[in-house]
Amino acid sequence: MAIILSEKDLAPLYGDPARMDDLLALIEDSMRAQSSAANGGLARVETSLLDVSKKYRIMTSAVPGAGQGMRVSALFQGAKDAYFILLFDGDKGDLAALLAGRRLNVWRTGAPAGVAGKYLAPPGADRLGLIGSGRQARGQVIALARALPSLRTVKVFSPTEAHRASFARELSAALEIDVEAVSNARQAVEAMPIVALATSSRAPVIEPQWVKPGALVISITSGQLPRETVKGSRVIVSWREEVLGGESPRQPYMAMIADGSWSAQQIAGELGDVIAGKIPARVREQETVIFESVGMPIWDTVTAAWAYRWARSRDVGTEFALENN
Repeated sequence: MAIILSEKDLAPLYGDPARMDDLLALIEDSMRAQSSAANGGLARVETSLLDVSKKYRIMTSAVPGAGQGMRVSALFQGAKDAYFILLFDGDKGDLAALLAGRRLNVWRTGAPAGVAGKYLAPPGADRLGLIGSGRQARGQVIALARALPSLRTVKVFSPTEAHRASFARELSAALEIDVEAVSNARQAVEAMPIVALATSSRAPVIEPQWVKPGALVISITSGQLPRETVKGSRVIVSWREEVLGGESPRQPYMAMIADGSWSAQQIAGELGDVIAGKIPARVREQETVIFESVGMPIWDTVTAAWAYRWARSRDVGTEFALENN
């Protein structure tokens, strides 16, 4: 019988950063499978109601060992209970679970950054510069800290002093590493071997000269990277198709392609290709690497399956049936 997993049901799962370890391994496996075309049914569609300003995003995928998933999310303010994932049994096709998606999305978006850190960060990277102190920033730090045992220091900047200070205190205690709130973005980024951009801004949030040569820069939102940083870096993406031709064109890449200052051929490859050993993370030691993380449907399915297994092992959730027989 299928189960409903609410935000309240899943809250204990998110309370222990160590639970990220299993998800990191599952996301890594799914990206490796993506490189060999073992996954299926990847689709990302945006559709509007009669009011075209009110859109929904629907993402689907089938992942070996995880099942089939469909994420539905409202892309406008005010919609309630409008961010969820349907998980189906991969063999029978039966509905297995309906999962609340908001907090799950933080782990689903964070884990790929951790995998990117494992494969793309310079050797021995022990410091992270973080721009942003919201929910997604939290997921980035947890994933990178769990994926990189060498990580000992995080410097975080966000515009609101109280928010970044609270974030630093919470994550320092949870991860047992030094998370320091700093007063400007430059202080957070300069000399850092890893930089993560996790804000809601659609405009550049760093300056190119702040980025240390050879660093890994992780971007999870369109538009946050300066053009000059893109031009001078090796670009690895999560999903080439979506970066170049999705419902929401990724910036600054598409604008640079349009004006001829950059080309799609300059994408070195996908993270799954690095994991599978098809391409190197770097071709030069001091080469800066960008990981452009565009949300993939396989991450929703894998993360939903991870949460579902946890819930079943602890008898969490509410069972329901749509048919009486």
